[in-house]
Amino acid sequence: MHVASKVFLVLGVVVMLLGAVMTWAGGSSMDDMGEVDVEGKSLWNGSDGTFYYDESDQIMVFVRDTVRCDEFTVTFSNASGPAGYENDECTEDGSKPRGYADDPDGWYHMGSFGWNNQSKGDYEILASDEVHLLPMWEVVLEEIGEGLGGLLIGAGGVTLVACGACFALLGGVLAAVLNDPKDAMQIQQPPSV
Repeated sequence: MHVASKVFLVLGVVVMLLGAVMTWAGGSSMDDMGEVDVEGKSLWNGSDGTFYYDESDQIMVFVRDTVRCDEFTVTFSNASGPAGYENDECTEDGSKPRGYADDPDGWYHMGSFGWNNQSKGDYEILASDEVHLLPMWEVVLEEIGEGLGGLLIGAGGVTLVACGACFALLGGVLAAVLNDPKDAMQIQQPPSV
């Protein structure tokens, strides 16, 4: 087999394997999309206390998925009185919030705070169950970034698999067409006297 065909065959196989690994990594990244680390991203958690709202983002209110939607209550209030918390609607049986299907495993997104231009400052929170407060746009943009990153990595992996297949095909064609160079045989005749 000619050296060029060997090089193209090996290069093609290596590039295809790299592409397969990239495609798998991109798919794994896309599978993780929507799996928010609620406890890790939490700005504040508890059932009562004081939370400082800095107006930098809207706040999502999460509770464990063992809490019934129709029994959950939370109030945000400051010196002016109750502030604008909006609870999500519950399902017909009252057990879950309507948008529960896209919530992280083990958690329900029960509502949001900060939509009505609340001013910055300390807010007293009183909830029927422990709540976790997450910055909405920070979390949403991070999840979108994970999805797009996974998509691009996967697309790059598929492209590498296709390029590797082309290299391997070219190596196969070269193996069939090119012959190994034979060492030239030289015959020498001794000088005649």
